[in-house]
Amino acid sequence: PPGGEMDPSSVPTEAQYEYAFDLLRQAKYDDAEKAFRSFLVKHPQDYLAGNAQYWMGETYYVRGRYQDAAVTFAEGYQKYPTNSKAPDNLLKLGMALGQLGKKADACVAFAELSEKFPTAPDSVMTRLKEEKRRYACR
Repeated sequence: PPGGEMDPSSVPTEAQYEYAFDLLRQAKYDDAEKAFRSFLVKHPQDYLAGNAQYWMGETYYVRGRYQDAAVTFAEGYQKYPTNSKAPDNLLKLGMALGQLGKKADACVAFAELSEKFPTAPDSVMTRLKEEKRRYACR
């Protein structure tokens, strides 16, 4: 196909998601961002959309684009509040805000995570404790 792009209409939804995720795994963050965005435009209601939104935010975060990351993680939490990545969205939202120097806002995101997801995975809770310490959250 021209430009090496997949014809999305002929590719199953999961395959499109996997394609984007593979780009992320290969640290091709610009391409991964585009692939996740494309997935979200085409499949906003898909069960993988919340994950795609989270990973798109991650592509910004790892590139130091903390403002874009914060917006993307916040949207992910608002649009997909029951998605398995919801706690991760709040954690990374707080981390991105912290990187932007918005410590109070970061602490609000961390508090929301503690309150709404007391049974979040251990990996999330461990990182949450570290980040709360880092920004001296109450």
